[in-house]
Amino acid sequence: MLDLVILGGSIAGITAAVYGKRRNLNLKVIAPEVGGEIATTTDIENWPGENRISGTDFSQKIHDQLKYNKVDFNLGYTVTKIEKIDGGFSLTIKNLPGEEKKEEARAVIIATGARPRHLNIEGEKEFFHKGVTYCATCDAPLFKNKVTAVIGGGNSALTAALMLSEIASEVYILNVNPEFRGETVLIDKVKNNPKIKILSEVKTQKIIGEKMVQALEYLDKEGKAQTLPVQGVFVNIGLQANADFVDLVEKNKYGEIVTDRAGRTSLPGIFAAGDVTDVPYKQIVIAAGMGCSAALAAIDFLNQK
Repeated sequence: MLDLVILGGSIAGITAAVYGKRRNLNLKVIAPEVGGEIATTTDIENWPGENRISGTDFSQKIHDQLKYNKVDFNLGYTVTKIEKIDGGFSLTIKNLPGEEKKEEARAVIIATGARPRHLNIEGEKEFFHKGVTYCATCDAPLFKNKVTAVIGGGNSALTAALMLSEIASEVYILNVNPEFRGETVLIDKVKNNPKIKILSEVKTQKIIGEKMVQALEYLDKEGKAQTLPVQGVFVNIGLQANADFVDLVEKNKYGEIVTDRAGRTSLPGIFAAGDVTDVPYKQIVIAAGMGCSAALAAIDFLNQK
């Protein structure tokens, strides 16, 4: 039985692995790949010590760090089930061909991240990182003096529109509902911002372009097709935590794992870190700190055993 299994190969999981290895834990990282959502990011400009680095290069660096610290890892695997057993936990993991195997550990850190909810419309996948993005905090600076559209009606969409209003030349916010669902203070700021144009009761149908995004099509409240010329499309309709495989711990109404400040969950021995948790801000520097905290809490747990 391992001391610790870490689920997830992005920054929270890798940070936890480094700290666990520095304490000589018998541990293993299980993940589909190293980097996760970070690997699909065009440029990272908010990581301390790096003015600018591509998501691919950043992912390679953390992969190299795993090797440097001699961390054992199973790449190409995802966990499908966690069960409580005597002395720890049993994990069922599966690779892409569908082959299953088991791992056992005294403690588990879940750092499987979250994935953006998609519109699932024509052009969305084709123009990802070619004008379509899901993170205003990450990518808004790339759209300086450009016309942009934010799709969504909650706090994340409102915040993205306000952020873009300071960078882009023009901002449209497309809301499928007649009213926004966010906080009143954010709604008021959006409505009173002269650079933000609100389109309510509209449904985005298609994203258009050649090499990059050039426009989007939507149905207005009368059901008529309209074309909106834009150079950037920010999809902010929520995140889905990658936590479907575990039912042993408390989750909030969004399916995110509830943790305390040290990364402890409702079940002793299971810890969580990063975007899979109920942390309000989904940023890589925060995920790294959470990975560290979860690892230290797991070490304390193991020491008490």
